[in-house]
Formats: sequence, C-alpha cells, structure tokens
Amino acid sequence: MSKNKLLVIEAHSDDSAISCLGYLEKYKDEYELHFILATVSDIHMHHCGDLTRDERLKEYEAYIQYLGGIWHRNDIIPFDADAKMDLIPKRDVVAQFEKVISKVEPEILIMQGPSFHHDHTIVYEAVIAATRPTARHCPNEMLIMENPTYVHSIGPSTDFKPSTYCALSEEEMNRKLDTFQKFFPSQIRESKNYLSREGIAVWGRYRGIECRSLYAEAFQTYIRVI
Repeated sequence: MSKNKLLVIEAHSDDSAISCLGYLEKYKDEYELHFILATVSDIHMHHCGDLTRDERLKEYEAYIQYLGGIWHRNDIIPFDADAKMDLIPKRDVVAQFEKVISKVEPEILIMQGPSFHHDHTIVYEAVIAATRPTARHCPNEMLIMENPTYVHSIGPSTDFKPSTYCALSEEEMNRKLDTFQKFFPSQIRESKNYLSREGIAVWGRYRGIECRSLYAEAFQTYIRVI
C-alpha cells in the first residue's frame, strides 16, 4: 500500500525541527514525507558567528535524509533571501509552492503561521494562496505548526490557539532535542533561552499539560475535510 503524503513548507531550515520534529519522528514510517524550504542565505548570528548558505543547505539536506524525506528544491527555491522575503514578488513564491503542491498532491500539509518575522508571514500567505479553492490541488488537512516566535508575540496575527496536539513521551522529547542539536547545532541557545534544550522542553511540557500528556507539540487546524 502506498503511504499518505505529508508536505512540510517552512521558511527557515530549522523551523520544522523546532516546531514539529517530535511528530515527524514519531510518524515518519507512516507517511511519505516531503519538504519545501523557502529561503536560506549566508547569515551572521550573534551567538555563533557566521554561517554560509552552503553550510546551512548541507545541514538541511542531512536533516531530510535522517527523516527519510524528499526535499523539493530547484534553481529558484530555496530563495537566497533569508530575512528578506519581502523583497521577493509574492507571486513568484506562490508559483513555486503551487508547482510542488501540484506535483506531490499531499493529503496533509504542515505550514508556518504568521508572526513578527516577516519571512514566516510571507510563507504562510503564499501557502494559503497556493491552496486556494481553485488551485490544482487542495490538501484534505492543513495544520499550522507552532513556532517559538508566537510565544512572546502580542497581537491577533500571532494569537495561536491550538486545536490539535501530538503527544510525546519523555523518550520522544529527548530524541527530538538530540536530533535538533545534532543537525542544527548553531541554533541551540544558552540555558533559559526559549531555543535552549531547556526552553524547548518546558514549552513541550506546557503543551503536554493542555492535552493530558507528559509532553506535546501543538498545531492549529487551518482546514480539515472528513
């Protein structure tokens, strides 16, 4: 039997690892996983110094291989526009997403939600446009993954209200943290930061309490057809 297809569309190379890696690891054998990375560039990070585009692409490639997924990339995507997606015509972003969505025809799509980071908001809006009711393919289920930038944001565009949870055991949460640190070591922050191992675990524990499990990852359902 063929597996249901699940497509993740993320702005940055570590976004899904932070937000829904526990879910992807837990169910990677049950789905055919597909990925779109919207943007990656050379970048200077104050906590770890300079990272090149090639280094970050190699990190992401290793991450996708670990999950047994398929990375959809071409001469255009990922755009070389990290933190500058507002300079790319939105129709170009929509067109690239449409092309992959039509090719893959996923049953489930996991996407970014809007936040104060304009890359996230642009990717979210482009996905919504690419899956409009008149599009060639509209997934039966679309979930918005939770991102840490929602945690300390104020305003209706970041008012994240979970409606779907993936329960995680302590072993599954530790595996998520180990995997995140292995493939994206530059993204792990110091203790007490919301992107430290401690911060991600506490965040997962909070969502676990909401759904009566030890840990959890939260999603907001955009659409679900049953």
